[in-house]
Amino acid sequence: MATTTRNATSDPDRVSFLEELYQGRFRWDLVRDFPVQDPADAAAGDKLTEELTALVRERIDPDDVDARAALPDGFLDELGRRGYFALQADPALGGHALSHYNTFRTVSAAAAHSTPVALSLAIENALGAGAFLAVAPEGPLRELLSDVVRRGARSASADSEPQGAANQRRFTTATRIEGTDDYLLNGSKVFVGHAPVAEVVSVSATVNEDGVDRVRMFFVGTDSPGVTSGDWHTYMGIRGFPNGWLEFRDVRVRGGHMLVERDLGHVVRTTPATARLVGRGRMHLIAAPSLAVARLCVGWMRDFAARRVIDERPLAEYDEVRRRLAESLADTFAIETMAQWCLLPEDQGRGLNLRFEQNAVKNASSLLAWDVAERAMSLLAGEGYETATSKRLRGAPPVPVERFLRDLRNLRISGGVDFQIDNWIGQRAILSYYYPEPDHAAALEGADEVPPDTTGTVLTSRNLGHLRWAAEQTRAFGRTCLALARSHPDRAELDAEERTLIQLAGITREILGVTLVLARASTLSAAGDDSAQALADVFCTAARQRVTDLLGRLQSPPGPDIEAVASAWMSGTAYAFLTADSAPRSSHGGSIEKSTS
Repeated sequence: MATTTRNATSDPDRVSFLEELYQGRFRWDLVRDFPVQDPADAAAGDKLTEELTALVRERIDPDDVDARAALPDGFLDELGRRGYFALQADPALGGHALSHYNTFRTVSAAAAHSTPVALSLAIENALGAGAFLAVAPEGPLRELLSDVVRRGARSASADSEPQGAANQRRFTTATRIEGTDDYLLNGSKVFVGHAPVAEVVSVSATVNEDGVDRVRMFFVGTDSPGVTSGDWHTYMGIRGFPNGWLEFRDVRVRGGHMLVERDLGHVVRTTPATARLVGRGRMHLIAAPSLAVARLCVGWMRDFAARRVIDERPLAEYDEVRRRLAESLADTFAIETMAQWCLLPEDQGRGLNLRFEQNAVKNASSLLAWDVAERAMSLLAGEGYETATSKRLRGAPPVPVERFLRDLRNLRISGGVDFQIDNWIGQRAILSYYYPEPDHAAALEGADEVPPDTTGTVLTSRNLGHLRWAAEQTRAFGRTCLALARSHPDRAELDAEERTLIQLAGITREILGVTLVLARASTLSAAGDDSAQALADVFCTAARQRVTDLLGRLQSPPGPDIEAVASAWMSGTAYAFLTADSAPRSSHGGSIEKSTS
């Protein structure tokens, strides 16, 4: 059995469809039998989702939460008492023992009414005490986390730092206290979900062990001496979600409250357990609210198109409107499909490595949902840009497109800015299979294309064409990566071409989406439901167009001197005419350029 892997996400014992795609291999056999939620599991999810939805609708006025930037007093306490912060924990600890997909459904249902509520549920269930309880060994740490879960208390996970979340190292340090097993924790963390309301927080910190710096996770009580919980961050959206900064100054932490993990031999900015939780957690934190907003938007678009008449012609009869409706429905179907693929196989014990897909679907879901919301904003025009309160005052349907658009923009940032996520995927995952040159390089260069085995596949002729395209593009992708690696024998040179890596990740994301929607459409048709075939066709057609655009940019000749323009601007000596009439003002009235220290 292999003991080393090309990257930190790979698992030598479990295959991944997307990992195979990165290597130019199209594994239709892995996704053809698309997972369907077990009826009993679905029923359990239905029950809890209905209970939570009723509570949220009774207690939460989302426009008021947005205006006051605060949830009602005692609401988070009630969520904790009801076990909603421990959706997957053992009932003996007050949890609900939900599956991964039912947890996703519950968060998404809350997001359909209030994004801040959904994010509170997601942060606790994805990265809170209950989540880490699943990976904590027997001992003091497990006892601490069990107590937090049992009491329905709140927790947080602190990783991002003022120096920038993208740094490989963690500037927060934990130093062993001589003669003890305890550590002194020093540093600052920002953008910490539930920081202002948490009782216990997990903190990533650099520890020097035998002369080697390693990132470890420490669990700290927020009432510990030396811990300061700062002001809430104020965002343009998700107003009311408790999020803030923390400082640690010589905070003493028990050695038994450090999560010790096996070194996997790869340089990563978080601990292995945290990386696994973050990957799956993005499904709850990002994909679940993305799906909720997309679902809301397609409903609002339908209602608006049904009641509007332009020049005595129903709005829904116009060609461009129909296209936008169809594209939005197809994108919503794709988000839901990718979420099911990322969670259901794990619930069903299929033995697949889904971490590559979970990482990619962070961007796939938030970007597709953004496109849907943008279409809704444009279709509803003034009624989209206008706030729900303003609409209500003049008697128009108070559809909160504006509020949800602000909330949705956060999802393209949270968990990693969209372009940087693609850059990391390109650098740390995709390129890892081409340095050193892969053993199957000769097979990639072979002339014979191997069509996918469509035995048992139920697709229309157009969708079968999309399936063949996905297989062809996968192999072509492998050849492209091989050629790039050979033309850049020094990998550092290719690592530095970030736009190339971003485009590579974008291509694989589109092929993944095409393949999954085709697999789900086929499975639904085999069960007697052909309704998804048209949705799959619409999505695949648009995805293919996006890949054509990405390939065109990837294969284009050398472009303009980007470095010269950016460097000149950063030097402060060029292009001053562009900002001559809009120089920012300092807080005391003078221009920043003229202010003195």
